Amino acid sequence: MSEENVTETNADMDTEGDPVTMTLNDVLELEDELIENTAAVLGAANDKICSYVEGYIKRQALYSCLTCIPEAKEDPETGAGVCLACSFHCHDGHDLVELYTKRNFRCDCGNSKFSNVVCNLFEDKSLVNDLNAYNQNFSGLYCVCHRPFPDIEDPVPDEMIQCIICEDWYHTRHLGTELPSVNFAEMICEACVTKHEFLLHYDAHSTSKSGSEDVNVDVTATEVKSNDSEKEDKESEDGAYCKKPKEKSTKVCAKFWPEVNWRKQLCTCDECLKMYENEDVAFLLDSEDPVHLYEEKGKAKVQEIVESHDKQFMNSMNRTQLIHCIEGYNDLKENLADFLKKFAEDKKIVREEDVREFFDEMNARKKPKIDVPHFCR
Repeated sequence: MSEENVTETNADMDTEGDPVTMTLNDVLELEDELIENTAAVLGAANDKICSYVEGYIKRQALYSCLTCIPEAKEDPETGAGVCLACSFHCHDGHDLVELYTKRNFRCDCGNSKFSNVVCNLFEDKSLVNDLNAYNQNFSGLYCVCHRPFPDIEDPVPDEMIQCIICEDWYHTRHLGTELPSVNFAEMICEACVTKHEFLLHYDAHSTSKSGSEDVNVDVTATEVKSNDSEKEDKESEDGAYCKKPKEKSTKVCAKFWPEVNWRKQLCTCDECLKMYENEDVAFLLDSEDPVHLYEEKGKAKVQEIVESHDKQFMNSMNRTQLIHCIEGYNDLKENLADFLKKFAEDKKIVREEDVREFFDEMNARKKPKIDVPHFCR
């Protein structure tokens, strides 16, 4: 067992029925991770105003309501996506499928996809949102195995990765290729690579099932340049010169892109731009499209709210209250550290009764409040 402080819970059992022991750091890290993940997905969303008024939003958290549209379980095209606010105010207690985020989507709540359902937040909506795209996720199914997530019938623990084009989620073992040995920022599934062959000119890290590395194409190295580079740069700016690499990968499989900046390498000549539009992937050129940017915005918004709340809380206290608050916090931090240190040194488990005893002792040790004259400096 680790020498870190640990806590035990009988609510969680391992396969043999024994209680699972977690370190205190594990608990704190898990809590921080849950808060961060929630902030990443929901932080940029408004939980009180229907997002319909903002039109087709570049990216937002969405939910599919299988209570209001049960037929969506069989046909995802009949499904609908509702925004965060509507999930609270119009579909509270319903069977909701969390869709994570979708791009260029407008809230469907209360439109013609729903029978006898009116949006409680914004009634004046179009009958349909023609530009919305729906996939099997709206039925609560994912991956090429068409299974729900989490899947209680799947005994194999596995992570899921979202394709940045079709936005479906895939089990890592169902991608048809091994994960790369290096970190990657984005993934495009095999079906999308097959559908959009131009991606093979911008090949990324990928491995075969046998584990052999695929040949990576250096985008900048394969650009065809003439002796008159200034002339070609000018032509490129005018959209006349195609800078798509001539080399093309022969392996059609899921592709893993090591950096989001790979999108900046995509050619923007007139012909390629037209191709992106025809294949409905022009969003790849949008600098605000990557999911990580949406997540960073969400985290920043939550952090701003927390800091603002803390500031308002501090400002609401007078000098005497503020001094007591700071003293109490420092006293708690110091004593809690000493308290937990003893358990770490003795390699003992911190139990619920130990924590209660600690706070009982802290309450008993409280110093009597002393009013500090307002003119003290």
